[in-house]
Amino acid sequence: MIDNKIKKVLILGGGPSKIGNETELDAAAFQMMTALKKNGVQVLVIDNNPFSLTLSEVQPANVFIKEINLKNVLDVIKKESPDAIIPIAGGLRAIHVTQELLNQGILSDLGVRVLGISKESLKVINNPDKMKIAINSIDEPAVPSKIVRSESEAFEVVREIGFPVNIKKVSHKESTERIICNNAEELSDMLEDEFKDDSVCIIEKSIVGYKQIETVAVRDQTNTKILISGLENIDAVGVHSGDSIVISPVQTLGDIEYQSLRTATFKMMDLLNIVGLCHIQFALDPNDGSNYYITKINPLINSSSALAARSTGYPLVYVCTNLLLGNSLPEIQLHANYHRLTPIMEPTLDHVVIKMPVWPFDNVPEANQHLNTTMKSVGSTIGVGRTVEEAMLKALRSSQFSPRDVLPSMYEISSDELISQLIHPKSDRLLVLIEALRRGYQVDELEELTKINQFYFYKLKELLDVEELIIKEPMKLRTIEVAHDHGFGDGMMAETWHQPIEKVRELYHAAGEYPTYKAIEPSAGEFDQNIRSFYSSYEIENESSQESEKTALVIGRGGNKLGPNTAADYYTAEMLIQLHRIGYKTIVMNNNPNALSLSPQISDKQYIEPIQLGAILNIIELEKPVRVFIPGNRHFLLKQLKKYTGLNVQVLPPDQETGVVLPKDVTYALNFFVTQDESYFISTEKLISNNKSDLDYVTAYETPYVLGDEALQRDIEESKAHIQSSNWIGLVQILFNQNKKGESEYVGIRPLRLTETIFLSRATGINWVRALVRFYTKRLDINELMKNMPDMSNRVTHMQATFPFKQLNVKVDHANSSQEVGAKIKFRLVDDK
Repeated sequence: MIDNKIKKVLILGGGPSKIGNETELDAAAFQMMTALKKNGVQVLVIDNNPFSLTLSEVQPANVFIKEINLKNVLDVIKKESPDAIIPIAGGLRAIHVTQELLNQGILSDLGVRVLGISKESLKVINNPDKMKIAINSIDEPAVPSKIVRSESEAFEVVREIGFPVNIKKVSHKESTERIICNNAEELSDMLEDEFKDDSVCIIEKSIVGYKQIETVAVRDQTNTKILISGLENIDAVGVHSGDSIVISPVQTLGDIEYQSLRTATFKMMDLLNIVGLCHIQFALDPNDGSNYYITKINPLINSSSALAARSTGYPLVYVCTNLLLGNSLPEIQLHANYHRLTPIMEPTLDHVVIKMPVWPFDNVPEANQHLNTTMKSVGSTIGVGRTVEEAMLKALRSSQFSPRDVLPSMYEISSDELISQLIHPKSDRLLVLIEALRRGYQVDELEELTKINQFYFYKLKELLDVEELIIKEPMKLRTIEVAHDHGFGDGMMAETWHQPIEKVRELYHAAGEYPTYKAIEPSAGEFDQNIRSFYSSYEIENESSQESEKTALVIGRGGNKLGPNTAADYYTAEMLIQLHRIGYKTIVMNNNPNALSLSPQISDKQYIEPIQLGAILNIIELEKPVRVFIPGNRHFLLKQLKKYTGLNVQVLPPDQETGVVLPKDVTYALNFFVTQDESYFISTEKLISNNKSDLDYVTAYETPYVLGDEALQRDIEESKAHIQSSNWIGLVQILFNQNKKGESEYVGIRPLRLTETIFLSRATGINWVRALVRFYTKRLDINELMKNMPDMSNRVTHMQATFPFKQLNVKVDHANSSQEVGAKIKFRLVDDK
């Protein structure tokens, strides 16, 4: 039953996106906020992520745009007196702040509770020794390890646990890497270096090559527990789970092994008194699945819990929030779309979901592409299908970001390099595995070299057989049917056969064959549910139908990459909210498991599909949208879709590469809202470059940029003249450069970048994304909008991009905007320094 004493709750946000945390934390905070409000709880939020939808949806008086640290959180608690704080949607930073507040006795003194993570959990999280003691206390196995301070102590430990072992230097200032030692000579050499500066090391049994399995479960205060999902890493231990290809449901464990992990998960949650969710990682001996270790306990929201929710259709965050408020699982009442028993039933899947990582190496070529225990991927995509093969190929297609739907090849790689990459994988290792099979490597050889279960090589061989069929039997209905069943897209076949995609589609349409769509829901069709998330298949029964006569289809950005992608997902979510408010039924197409825009509260329907032409046309044929919104960076898709004269295609966000820029040097800009009749001045903006005044290296922004009245008026008049001679409408930016003498000159015009659009929204308090949606749908009263423009002369807003260089262990002298991973924002009064 709901605890009525909880009237006001402070959510600790996740801060700027980074490797290991893209938009899943804000998506969870947003869903949590929705559930709290529905239960009559007042929501406060603290965060400094400008791309947070939660910040936009909470009442402005309850929003605190500040960095998550002890001082700022304590200031908010003292000012607002919340009954409780929720740190589990804020990542490790929020957990550490919560630990400090508890350790200092501050929360108990102020009468503030912690929801979502128990005191027992806080004691073991990020403390290997305490975690090992906790695991062993319930007769579950932890990886044998010990802290050592000398070479003799290290060899004593090795005599107990045997080689190979991992050595990791203990450092409170920075993350350190594990080094594997296979024999006494390697260990001695390693320790000679490590103990030069009186270091302390952890030595542990190496489990490299073990199978990685993850579980996600929930528990209520009455000790009722259910397992939401098992997640199998296709890559073995030695590759960070965040960089692994992950599949759900688990494929290569027997029931006895799986039930052992389920039992261990529940025992761990009981021990730590977890109310809410928990994610646990296991390592299993590949030769004996009953021999396993618990390797990590995560009693907080992360990308694995997001994947579990996305793959099962279980409303994990909503259920978890209700548990935090005191409800038991049987007491939780879900939306009418769900069956009443859904909260207490363990999900069962009639589909397969595969997650594929997305890499930063195109933008940061200096980074080492070899995969190890340090996470390097910046995002991921998923494929959903009826079979492993179909899901695998859809995930691969989604992760490639090819403008055309083609299967990449590694035919140019040498034999020596192929063997090296099989043993020491890089980011393109799935393509390397496929190439090895093409060259005749045997499955047992590949399993020995890669430590990947042979089950997956047989699945890849099946895909290669279908590829061969496509090549040998072109433009035949049977070929298309087999290809569709295995996840191949129309574009792949059209490219292979050198035919227009329309010809391929006409062939199977003539036979009355069209894709059908299946719901991603947690009961495998056993319950009558109306869950609105779908994936395509080519079976007989279609579980999706046209949503309405007035539908808007919004195409998402797909997997998160470096650059503006986290901002773009926020932008997409804001578009969906505004379209719904002005009367459209909204449909989003995306394949990012962590996407904020896929939160079920934001749209009427979600399609999890590769963002490629054939898949888009299939959805358009079924839904018949009156408007289609596509991101401006999808040039090939935009060009192809505009060939279909019956489609009302709108580009939002605008193309970030368009505009007219003369010299690259730039100092500041003037921002305007431009209609067909008038240009409305909004603000000045300082553009701060990492490399002199080069526009490509502008990664920080500040508004207002102070100009004298006369200079400002002169710039406004010149800007309007350039706008008038152009075709730009919407949010438009005029660029100026100021020389050493203080003289300004016009250097270019361009649509306002999406990151700057969001920055402008935070600075002015006007949601410019929603204004653009109203403008392009002819629902905007521009005069009313401009009346709400605030006086910005007394406050400075500053936004700074953040970068992944430290996590990738690279040094970059001049970071550019294509390397951004997130951003942070702050405000100050004009007189403050």
